[in-house]
Amino acid sequence: MGDERLQPPLPHAEPRIRVLHDDVTIDRYRWLRDRENPDVRAYLEAENSFAEQATAHLKGLKAELIAEIEGRQPCEGAPRAFQVGPFEYFQRHEQGLSHPAWWRRPLTGGSAELVLDPNAIPGAEAFYSLGVFEPCDDGRYVAFSFDLIGDERYELTVRDMANGRDVWRDSGRVGRVVWAADNHTLFFTRDRIERRHDQIVRVDVEARDSVVVFEEVNERLQVRIRRSDSGAWLFLDVNTNWDNSTYVQRVAAEVWCLPAGEPGGEWRRIVKRELGHEVYAEHWEGAFLFRVNDAGPYWRLVRAPIDDPSPSRWEEVVPHRGGVALEEVHVLEQHLVLLEREGFCPRLISRNRSGRVGVTIIPDEPSCTLRVGLSAGGVYSRARLSFRSSKLTYSVSSFVTPDTVVEHDLADDRSTVLYQVRIPGYDPAQYVTSVVMAEAEDGVRVPISLVTRRDRTSPGPVWLNVYGCHGTPRWPSFLAWPSVMTARLSLLDRGVAFGIVHVRGSGELGRQWHEEAIRDRKRITYTDMIAAAEGLIEHGLATRDGIVIEGSSAGGGTVLATAALRPDLFRAVIAEVPLADLIDTAMDLSIPYAPMETAEYGNPYNADEYRNLRSYDPYYNLSADRPLPPTYVDAALDDGQVLYYQPARYVAQRRSCAANRDPELVFRTRTVGGHMGASHGPGVAEEAAFRMAWALDQLRRSSG
Repeated sequence: MGDERLQPPLPHAEPRIRVLHDDVTIDRYRWLRDRENPDVRAYLEAENSFAEQATAHLKGLKAELIAEIEGRQPCEGAPRAFQVGPFEYFQRHEQGLSHPAWWRRPLTGGSAELVLDPNAIPGAEAFYSLGVFEPCDDGRYVAFSFDLIGDERYELTVRDMANGRDVWRDSGRVGRVVWAADNHTLFFTRDRIERRHDQIVRVDVEARDSVVVFEEVNERLQVRIRRSDSGAWLFLDVNTNWDNSTYVQRVAAEVWCLPAGEPGGEWRRIVKRELGHEVYAEHWEGAFLFRVNDAGPYWRLVRAPIDDPSPSRWEEVVPHRGGVALEEVHVLEQHLVLLEREGFCPRLISRNRSGRVGVTIIPDEPSCTLRVGLSAGGVYSRARLSFRSSKLTYSVSSFVTPDTVVEHDLADDRSTVLYQVRIPGYDPAQYVTSVVMAEAEDGVRVPISLVTRRDRTSPGPVWLNVYGCHGTPRWPSFLAWPSVMTARLSLLDRGVAFGIVHVRGSGELGRQWHEEAIRDRKRITYTDMIAAAEGLIEHGLATRDGIVIEGSSAGGGTVLATAALRPDLFRAVIAEVPLADLIDTAMDLSIPYAPMETAEYGNPYNADEYRNLRSYDPYYNLSADRPLPPTYVDAALDDGQVLYYQPARYVAQRRSCAANRDPELVFRTRTVGGHMGASHGPGVAEEAAFRMAWALDQLRRSSG
């Protein structure tokens, strides 16, 4: 700490006794939920002030890190564009403006036309997050949504490009959006928040009319709307919650379909939830394709006739293969494209209409992010392929490979790099990646994706990121979270290795990898993390007392619970917008994601599951006789996922348990932005630099 005389703030306590399953708990800080209470804002401001004062001695280091991060911002290169109907849509970033604008130009040639300029939206100068950017097939209308606060209530707007006027708005919490083939009917999901039901809404933008066409009442399921790669069908998926990744094809417990050219028609159910399996549907060659897990956890692919797609009519296309996960299915007019993963290694396999295997694409690095298609980059944007082309577009990124977009012609097996992010001064030859295996308590091998400077001396300090929940995979990439190498390079250049631990509870190794660490087995996530840290020490890569662990959201809860189990193992803990009060979250149905957390951690109203939760819940396991490692915690006042008071009450409770109020605990609350932090501007680098400066200071002071 910079000034040992500083005293952390401590809010007043309002003890509330609760008895559940004969277990007595006292919650002293539930009152922090009341955002309108001036004492709440005063406490958050006091914590922000303490954080600044406690790290004042790091001002120079923080400024140095900010300069490094800002100096690595990607150079302007060729625009990442995609085609819809007769237009190519692309972004253009004007110097001095906060956000790139969306433009389009006719494929036949002609001048570019402005479609959407976020800089002209009042409020976007403070915060702006794109939800969707979806043109209809003929380009007459463009639907877009955005969030200007950070609470993830994306407002939908439809713009008539014939006159530039906005003809439809929906201010609800809008999710995914698709157009029907008639070019004036729009379907979108309205996600639950105060309500407990997901809805699918149909809008006729010419008639200015809307109607709810589907509502899901099961709180553990979500609905999604999408259009087949062929464009011929609309699919309505009733999704399970095991996979919460934006980029992975989410499987469904139930699937409905509708011809895209008949938006007012009757939806037909083609996969019933009573089947008991999970399915992803596509359309190709006059039939439906189903990626299904009925034969095992690694999935198989079947074909079914459109008029009767019942299981008795399924014809196997790709069998279930142990150890080879069929992760995604994509179609071009002449080619079926499969994204498979064997162990850690992804690959793209193409098949022609006769079923013969054609091109196989294998990235050079085993642990990387491989995505098919291009999207507008919004939170709910869908990846697009040119269906009538033989050219497959995909992107690859890793710890050392900046995001690269490749076009591969499946007809003649030739690749062309369309675009690669250019980072000023970056030399990939200075860094090396590896996958290290650590042995868990039960003998299972836990993978760790690791990157270091090539000239690093081992052992040395290590910074480990983890998520470990909801079956969400976290692969190394260059620009995307959690890697964000434009910032992490500052760690590597100071001798700190960076890694992602693929613990059970996450989804990198498939559905089974997730299910091995849920509900009554959730502690496996935390013991896997402990095993990873110990394994790096045993491999001679990490120093004891030189390991920093980091997690965000549910991953923030993961690192807090892990540190509570083995506080001696970690030099510092970084918990960003952490889910720190698992029991109360699962019991509070006013929290939007409570049903999903119950499915992951267990139902506290069940006595056995409550006792299991109680054994590792970060909030209810704080005590004066259990000192914890130095910890950084943050929150966002407008967070729509982990509500600000969840981290705040953890911090307040932890301070109250320590005689000295735990001055090694630093807590910051953002008043601008949401769950993912600042959207643009100086705040992006400042947030990353603050965390790194604090952690580097902790490592400097370690005995290692």
